[in-house]
Amino acid sequence: MDEKITKLRLDNDYTQEFVAEKLGITRQSYIQTERGTRKPTTDDIEKLAGLYGVPVEEFFYQSQNLDKFKQMYFYVLSKFAPAGIPKTKLAKILYLADFYHYYEDLEPMSGVFYRRRQYGPLADVFLSLTDELYDSGKIDIDYLQYAAMVKLPKISSTESNLEKSKITSTSSAVKFELLTNQEKKQIDKICEYWRERRTSEIVNFTHEQKPWMSCRDGEIIPYSLIIQENPDHVYAPIA
Repeated sequence: MDEKITKLRLDNDYTQEFVAEKLGITRQSYIQTERGTRKPTTDDIEKLAGLYGVPVEEFFYQSQNLDKFKQMYFYVLSKFAPAGIPKTKLAKILYLADFYHYYEDLEPMSGVFYRRRQYGPLADVFLSLTDELYDSGKIDIDYLQYAAMVKLPKISSTESNLEKSKITSTSSAVKFELLTNQEKKQIDKICEYWRERRTSEIVNFTHEQKPWMSCRDGEIIPYSLIIQENPDHVYAPIA
């Protein structure tokens, strides 16, 4: 993000003093922001976006691996087979996996954007991906009274091997080649903790974390905010 901030200033031929004044901070604080030793606040980013006439999202550009996110999606489903998992809980587990990995390794698992929503952080691609997978028959969704249960599709004994392969290949271990053993273990740990707990509990937990609390509704949640979290409160509540 610091490189992006510096580039925008230079492209517009602004001095550091000028931008610092626009942000309402000292020149020294702004210099630290460009050097990456000071994290810009949400207010800073909004002012910078307005100053340069660019979307706020540009300041959170990162490499997004959508294929890996899809494998994470199916890996979690495989851990909750055959009963399935509530759609909201699935979304939250994926968020915890990405941010837990960032906490441990200073990089996300997939790098997709997550936004602050009413029911906790939600990946921008989650709803569209879910619709796409459902429409293509790669997942089933059971609409119950209080939840939509996402699950791997059932395979009847009369289906051909070819058709089985098309439907179930995404849940096969060979299709998780983008996930390292360490990443699988991290997802396993998260799934195991939240397996028997209510969806409301995981939603409330994400509401208590610094990433969600530090942003406003609809804002992209910077992965770096998880670094401020208590080490025992990254993927599960403090015991």
